[in-house]
Amino acid sequence: MIFDPPPWQPVHLTRDGTRLAHIEAGPITPQGHPLLLINGWTGDHGIFTPQIAHFARTRRVVAVDLRGHGASDAPAGDYTMEGFADDIAWQCRTLDLAKPLVIGHSLGGAVALELCGRHPDLAAGLVMIDTIVLPSPGGAGSAEIEGLLAGVGGPDYRRVVRDMAWAIGCDYDDPARRQALFDTFIRGPAERTPQHVAYAALRSMVLHHDPVPAARACRIPMAYIAADVALVEAARNLDRLRELCPHLVTAKTLLAGHFNTLEVADQVNAMIERFLAVGLKARAE
Repeated sequence: MIFDPPPWQPVHLTRDGTRLAHIEAGPITPQGHPLLLINGWTGDHGIFTPQIAHFARTRRVVAVDLRGHGASDAPAGDYTMEGFADDIAWQCRTLDLAKPLVIGHSLGGAVALELCGRHPDLAAGLVMIDTIVLPSPGGAGSAEIEGLLAGVGGPDYRRVVRDMAWAIGCDYDDPARRQALFDTFIRGPAERTPQHVAYAALRSMVLHHDPVPAARACRIPMAYIAADVALVEAARNLDRLRELCPHLVTAKTLLAGHFNTLEVADQVNAMIERFLAVGLKARAE
């Protein structure tokens, strides 16, 4: 079974000396909201390959590579949710990307929430996909988190990152298909993400980032699409997010791991289509 890698060539915009990459597809038309896609930790825009191909038939699609990820530069320094969000807000202004539906996968969902909370007039709506967007109380200091940070900060970090990505992919799919998806879209970006980026971004998210202010400030239509990943389900506090954002709607892909955008793209695409058609009409009071 063969899967083609993403065909789009990254384009770079330079912000304060750092090149930030994105790909663009689809028509620029006044009809319909564009999509803004944000990759997760140690990933790149390839995680959204089926979504880009599907939605670019009818609307503008911009998929970024977070600073330090994919084709973007990886300078020394901090890698925070706030910094990622400000990068993307700048990219949107530079690209004249008006009122997009912002979609973030994994850590990209936390960045998306921060983006929409910090820049409340930027987006038309928000979709988070299998994100530990509001960590459970006490999770930050858990042995599992400390062990992961130690591994990512250690000499064998590429194996640690690769093994984590494989584990959260879960084993619902046909083994050959799962391996092909992993080898085509997941392994390369994970192994190429520089250690200082992987460590700093993970540490920022799990130890230093407070998503509550952004959640309280985010009054646009919001959706959360979960996957069947026990680790993510145990680490997040979705009930607390619902308390902060009562306008939140939730859904779950059926029998798919963390990379459900690839594994069950038809389910994810249908949910996004429904949110574009119906969900964006509802606005928080």
